[in-house]
Amino acid sequence: MSAARFATVALALVAIACSEEGRPAGINMSVPGLDAATGPDGPYLEGGFQDGPPPADAEGFCGNQFFEVTPEPPNLYFVLDRSGSMLDRAVPTSPVTKYAAVRGATVEMVVALGHRVNVGAAVFPGSPSADECSSGKEVFATQPGDAPGSFDGGFGPVSATFSAATNVQPKGGTPIAATLESLRPILANLEGSTAVVLATDGGPNCSTEHECGPEDCIWNIEGAKLNEEWCTPTYNCCDTSIYYGPGAKGCLDGSATVAAVAALRDAGIRTYVVGIPGSEFYVSLLDQLATVGGSARSGETKYYRVDDVSNLGATLATIGEKALITCEFVLEAKPPDADFVNVYFDHQSVPYDETDGWTWTSDTTLSLHGEACEKLKSGDVAQVQVVAGCPTQQPR
Repeated sequence: MSAARFATVALALVAIACSEEGRPAGINMSVPGLDAATGPDGPYLEGGFQDGPPPADAEGFCGNQFFEVTPEPPNLYFVLDRSGSMLDRAVPTSPVTKYAAVRGATVEMVVALGHRVNVGAAVFPGSPSADECSSGKEVFATQPGDAPGSFDGGFGPVSATFSAATNVQPKGGTPIAATLESLRPILANLEGSTAVVLATDGGPNCSTEHECGPEDCIWNIEGAKLNEEWCTPTYNCCDTSIYYGPGAKGCLDGSATVAAVAALRDAGIRTYVVGIPGSEFYVSLLDQLATVGGSARSGETKYYRVDDVSNLGATLATIGEKALITCEFVLEAKPPDADFVNVYFDHQSVPYDETDGWTWTSDTTLSLHGEACEKLKSGDVAQVQVVAGCPTQQPR
């Protein structure tokens, strides 16, 4: 995966004074369709650059001092399925396992994103040798990605350590609900915006709190065989009375998993759901998880479905682009008067409003909220600019 894939995910870098000549061109947000197209104030050049920011007081701008703004690096946290089925081959003609394919694409993504994100990772189950349904555990504490110039042989120190930490042997069940619940305090305590990338090849199980009929037994759903007999509507392989059967642990743990993802969303954490081969039996549930997790895609399939693992890198790249869009910004310097600052999306003023606009979080840091943050994350904004010199726009 090329690092260039993420090169256009940045914010407008503009000069400090509108009267200066030779002001550097602004970098637009990565918005499909804007490259080599006509923007609101001129052409967008190939590579995602606008031909210089618009002049002050033009097209709705007010003020004459433009500030460089940079995003706070978001936290991208990978939660990887290392259950026993992840030992299966990614494709029949290759010796590469599904887990190796997922881990490899994830490491490539960490290399490509570098310092632009903070990265962390957990695997589930956590200790399958002791308990096949043990809650997942963190294997790589969230930290800044590799700094520019720190790469040696394709890896920097962070990505190399990340690769080693996630190099685990697949084994055990799929305790997604318990894993997300145990990780929530860790994720909620991270500073800045956080997104979870949940990659799995099956439905969540390992619940011991309920029994189920054949319609919710994973062995039945996937058409498995138990004690030389096929799991059918008349033979419930999760029946707790069956000797050597999976029992309740084999039941689909859908409701608890939805609740765990919803709890993360309530804490401001999005969950991007990636379903690799083997998960196709659980389309409805994975769609629900993506919707509840705040990452639903447009179209019929809401989660990121990967039927061919060779496309996994491109799928993760798409998620990375979305996750890089943050609603926290740091200015290059403290404005002369905080009450004479305005924020613009392209040429449209964003009101100072703690519900659906922006507010200060420090002398040099501002945050977008509600509708403003959602609009930015939707990909419909080409540039974010902070301009000083006129009274702050208030809600109408």
